[in-house]
Amino acid sequence: MKEKMKKVILSLLVFTGVALGKEILELFDSDYYNSLKNSYAKERYKAVMIDDGLPEPDFQKSIVDFAIGLLGVKYRFGGESIWGMDCSAFVQKVYAMAGISLPRTARYQAKYGMFVSRENLKPGDLLFFRTYARFPSHVGIYIGEGKMIHASSAGKRIIISDIDKDFYLRNFLFAKRLFLYNIEEIANEK
Repeated sequence: MKEKMKKVILSLLVFTGVALGKEILELFDSDYYNSLKNSYAKERYKAVMIDDGLPEPDFQKSIVDFAIGLLGVKYRFGGESIWGMDCSAFVQKVYAMAGISLPRTARYQAKYGMFVSRENLKPGDLLFFRTYARFPSHVGIYIGEGKMIHASSAGKRIIISDIDKDFYLRNFLFAKRLFLYNIEEIANEK
């Protein structure tokens, strides 16, 4: 149970970007981890080491449903309402409906969560792309079966797109998974 709780706490820390105490840092204090040269490699290592057997958070199950509810809303750069919104406002709105507060822009949304590979994507994961800048400037929500839902400037509305299209493959940066576990619920599991 102690190991499971450490992993739950770590998941929360990865979500919030906060580091608490020596015990958490010891989870990854190894020669291999310390030999990694950049933060991306270290985050990827953490993602592999976290037990994926933890129960899926309830909010992840509802993300796709909330997102599909906004399908067809017009695209408007800088827009934040049902009369028009851009990609990051769309993601912010969907996650807010699920009880998760995210920053307003794709660039800052990309700072949260845990890196996941394209091969391990799950519905609700965020996909980040470079479009008009080198930093993450477009974000979509993975909905399964190689598809994402996003506010598309080219499609002029919130649409579903194939993530294997050439444009998305060329401009893909990384994917992130946000965790928000109820510690008491997991602690009471047998």
